[in-house]
Amino acid sequence: MRRLLWPISGSAGALFAVLMVVGFATSAPASARENGGQALAGGLTVSVSKSEVSTLTGVTFTFSSEITNSGSEATPPLIANLNFVATDNSTYIDPEDWSPQRTVSVDPIAAAASATQTWTVKPVLKGDVAVYVVVLPEPPALASAGPLAASPAITVHVDEKRTLDPGGVLPVVLAVPAFLAVAYAGLRVARSRR
Repeated sequence: MRRLLWPISGSAGALFAVLMVVGFATSAPASARENGGQALAGGLTVSVSKSEVSTLTGVTFTFSSEITNSGSEATPPLIANLNFVATDNSTYIDPEDWSPQRTVSVDPIAAAASATQTWTVKPVLKGDVAVYVVVLPEPPALASAGPLAASPAITVHVDEKRTLDPGGVLPVVLAVPAFLAVAYAGLRVARSRR
């Protein structure tokens, strides 16, 4: 019985070793073929049109990002995503409040070509924030992709916008007391005539 098991287990071990070697040899090229001949980050670069912004709360600014494919084949369809990180450890960031559209679908980019996106940001709180764009392939290519491609961060410093009329309430604040003063004066005049 031992003699019979030994050749079978030896064959199974050899078969397992061969499958492991074939798996390692083919896994990297397969993911490379799906991503334009190389890992996603290796063939893509993401640049941004600004390096720093100084602004006020509620004041909108725009910038553009450019995704460049330096690979030898077209990319799969891509997703570009706008991201925010507080760099002062005190600014709360709800990304949906800061930008109305944070995700953009990007058609495949041919070899040696690029695609440009425009982003709109409206800071809602004061503080220091890093803004950057991350690019990844759309599913199902995402499952076999290499590292993601990210842009350099844009350093954003936001000061609080001080205004005499926050939220447009100044007319109400002035009109209500004026109306009450006129009404009170009218009552006094009416009483004095009696």
